[in-house]
Amino acid sequence: MRTVIDIDSHFEPGREWLDPYPDLAARLPKLDPALLAVHTIVGDLLRDVPEEERPPLEELLPPGLLTLFGQEKAAEAERRAEFAGKEQFQVANAKARLRWIDEQGIRIQNVICLSGIAYVLFLEDLPLRQETLAACNSWLADTCAPTCGRLLPVTALDYEDLGWVVDELTRMRGRGSRIFLIPAYPVNGVPPSHPSWDRVWSAATDLGMAPMVHTGFEHMRFDPGWANQGGDATLLRQVGGAHRHVAPMTLLYSMIYGGAFERHPKLTVLLAELGVGWLPFLHREIDDRISPTAELFVGKWRLPMKPSEYLARNVRGTPLSAGNDQPLPRIMEELPDDMIVFSSDFPHFEGFTDPMGHYAKALAGVPETRLDRFFGGSIADVFRRMGDPLV
Repeated sequence: MRTVIDIDSHFEPGREWLDPYPDLAARLPKLDPALLAVHTIVGDLLRDVPEEERPPLEELLPPGLLTLFGQEKAAEAERRAEFAGKEQFQVANAKARLRWIDEQGIRIQNVICLSGIAYVLFLEDLPLRQETLAACNSWLADTCAPTCGRLLPVTALDYEDLGWVVDELTRMRGRGSRIFLIPAYPVNGVPPSHPSWDRVWSAATDLGMAPMVHTGFEHMRFDPGWANQGGDATLLRQVGGAHRHVAPMTLLYSMIYGGAFERHPKLTVLLAELGVGWLPFLHREIDDRISPTAELFVGKWRLPMKPSEYLARNVRGTPLSAGNDQPLPRIMEELPDDMIVFSSDFPHFEGFTDPMGHYAKALAGVPETRLDRFFGGSIADVFRRMGDPLV
């Protein structure tokens, strides 16, 4: 019988996760969903643009803001019908989710809560950021606990203090977490591929945990003059929504060429909601950096495996339903067998209310052995090779 493992789903309850933490709630700012949406979509583009030179906030707001946050007005009811069963924010109900994964035939579902991170984006105080994330991690673990290992909490972290990161990873592994979120960008100028991060990667593999890059919180730097060109807010939103794979691609280059995957052979980076249509290009191109011509510029390649071999061994990605991830069977054929894996992203707009039905159609004709690897076999091996099997 096929084992299905979902690496990306969500409980995003709005502010209700703070109910068990009234003292913390009193010290946190009121979260503005509009500012959060703008930060997520165009924050990278506007980071270096002086505030007085930015387009007005009302122009930067996404047109579907009311639908995104479930606050309907008369004009939004029809639009919401397009997303029946899909919510960015909803009450977290573990019993209902358990019924849903049983209906879908999902054995284990990893659950993300980005609500704590949403507050952290607007906090300067490091101890308060850490307290906020730890409380949200605890809330998520408490919410998942009654399912006896069927729903697993994904750990959210702040990477300014890597010692705290290791401590929180250890604590959350004790609460059942097997995946944790990582940035695809340097923190305080130091990228995750730098040897100073090795204690994080060593802790992860010792604990049997896998790092995940998730869309919305990967940062890039852009020329402020270009980002403000013409003050066109629609252009900024479109570009902001389109560059989601740029930072993760940079991260993978640095982890491979910087030797992080050689130093930590059991480490596997998971890519969620970043698409996979770009991975075949990366797989074809990445060995060009060690060709004889490339050596004239960058020096001799000294690691024992080719870059494409590290990519195949240490990276897994989950597809979206968007056009750049279609046709999915062709993308899978162009990549090593185990790189593309399953997730539902339930209940978000980009995800699926019937993921198993979706993939039954999208992967029609794919051999059963390959489907077994896609739905759970590949991810099961990720944890098995760390010595702490998931199933």
